[in-house]
Amino acid sequence: MDLRQLEYFVAVADECNFTKAALRCHVVQSALSHQIARLEREHGIRLFHRTSRSVRLAPAGEVLLPHARALLQGAELARAELAAFSGLITGRLRLGMVGSVGRAAPLVEDALIAFHTRHPGVEIAAQDTGSRHMAGQVQAGELDLAFVGLFAGQAPDGLVHHLLTDEPLVAVVARSHPLAGNQRASLGELADHGPFIDMRPESGLRLQVDAAFDRAGIARRVAFEVGSSDGVVRFVGLGFGAALVPASAIGAAAEVSVLRLDDPDARHPIGLVHPRPRPAAPSARAFLDLVLEATGAAHRG
Repeated sequence: MDLRQLEYFVAVADECNFTKAALRCHVVQSALSHQIARLEREHGIRLFHRTSRSVRLAPAGEVLLPHARALLQGAELARAELAAFSGLITGRLRLGMVGSVGRAAPLVEDALIAFHTRHPGVEIAAQDTGSRHMAGQVQAGELDLAFVGLFAGQAPDGLVHHLLTDEPLVAVVARSHPLAGNQRASLGELADHGPFIDMRPESGLRLQVDAAFDRAGIARRVAFEVGSSDGVVRFVGLGFGAALVPASAIGAAAEVSVLRLDDPDARHPIGLVHPRPRPAAPSARAFLDLVLEATGAAHRG
């Protein structure tokens, strides 16, 4: 068993397709298939159930997969650590990032640009799978760091949480909504006047909105669940319901009316989470230092 075979195995497991796995690994399919067959033959097991239409993991493959991922990640980390001895940071930065970082956008974008400029040899791999899911991925070692819409007490155990920004939630309604002329609104009033547009359940914003309604002891009807705060505001403007969003999510051209809320605790944070005490990968440690440096400068300013 060698690292190349494990790389091919993980690619097939992820793609559920030998052709796509070969493209991902930049090899011809016959070479990839040969190495998978050799791995199976050497250990006397079947890693995949193959048919003319599908490829899926066999029980032995399910056992091997987490170990293969860990070994590949360990080898990548070892290469990066050795490169760091010579002052060269390489490898990958596995970053989780919410779709909208709100008022933290300048800080996050400047840190990414500075990091890429200083360390062009690092591949930045970013994804957005929802704040709660990404925090779990950091805890599981599947991501190095993540920008999430969670407060410290909402992050999983074993993670360090750095609060970058924290802004109030506001209510948005269509300009034709019965409450559109008001300056303020309670959650009860909003819930009495129709359905809500919300983010998907795994998002940090959804967690903060749910928490606000839980504190008030009020149930609401959710008509739409969408993947971005921009989408939430857009559907509100079209008259499909009301919503709670960070104030920074409302563009100048939005066809909505904005109402302040009675709940001062209805807020939306952007935090950076990473394993305690620091990320393992040199690339992740370098990026963390850049963000914290920028955060300190912003606070001093």
